[in-house]
Amino acid sequence: MAPKLTIQLLGWNGAIHLQETAPALQEVPRDQAIVRYIDNGSEDASLEIVQDLLPHADILRLETNKGFAGAHNAGFAVCTTPYVLTLDQDIAVNWEGLEKLIHELDKNPKLGAVQGKLYRKEGKKILDSAGIVATLALNGKERGSNEPDTGQYEIKTDLFAVTGGCGMYRMEALRSVSHTHTVMPAPEPASTRGSRVTARDDAEVFDSDFFAYKEDVDLGWRLNKAGWAVQYIPVLVGYHARTMGRRGLFNWGIGPKNISERITNNRTRLSLRNYIWMLAKNMTFADELKYSVFIAIRLSIFFILSLFSWNLFSVWKEAFAGIEKMHGKRSK
Repeated sequence: MAPKLTIQLLGWNGAIHLQETAPALQEVPRDQAIVRYIDNGSEDASLEIVQDLLPHADILRLETNKGFAGAHNAGFAVCTTPYVLTLDQDIAVNWEGLEKLIHELDKNPKLGAVQGKLYRKEGKKILDSAGIVATLALNGKERGSNEPDTGQYEIKTDLFAVTGGCGMYRMEALRSVSHTHTVMPAPEPASTRGSRVTARDDAEVFDSDFFAYKEDVDLGWRLNKAGWAVQYIPVLVGYHARTMGRRGLFNWGIGPKNISERITNNRTRLSLRNYIWMLAKNMTFADELKYSVFIAIRLSIFFILSLFSWNLFSVWKEAFAGIEKMHGKRSK
């Protein structure tokens, strides 16, 4: 039986994480899933650890860091299975749960993306994500983040997006919303299993301009607009060793004394830029009428915060300079 799933494990200087998470992939049956490791220009021992712990994994080595979006796009370009799982290096998967997600995709041909339940590695049954939903400002929010699992997420639910850290997609759906609608290459010969493979750079499923952050929300929005179902299935699929949870002031992930550090962080900068670009690409006139007040409030808060950080303030020029390009990527 040919494998139905490709697991795209993305690594970037993640040797410490991979030592703990790669062993879970040893439990994945080789006749049911291909494990592909994408090394995103790592300068540590990440590649060597994967080669040692997952000797049968396909290796796709990128010479430079292409970000989350560009690296996974390189993997999509050589994916030959009907389904693909995007996996972060700090998530240990539960194969039994992934099998159930595959079953859901098999049952429903209109299901474009699916996600199960993620727990935090730390703590007993503390949720990391139960899928991404839209806020009133049309920003993506992880359901259940940092909540004890008391059975509150045991119903199959439609989502805005699945988390890119451990989201399963139908390749047909990804091709249909690709910005370039690139034709994927023919299946690689069996002799390449466990060896390095090459990838083309012209397939843009995740928006490569985003580099990192919000690209999974943008993709989920595009899938929904194209008529694909995006769903949460209440099964455990993995454990996430997340370094920053949602706690503290305004549930933003930090305490008051760390606000300065957060607004100077490049993650916040990229998230704000990509949020603006995501709106430019996907928001309809009806969305503007319904959500513009909430969007304006969110942007105003970020503008005030950016007055205290040149790194964050400088993103406004970059974000607005890219809006015309984003308009060119709007779905027809």
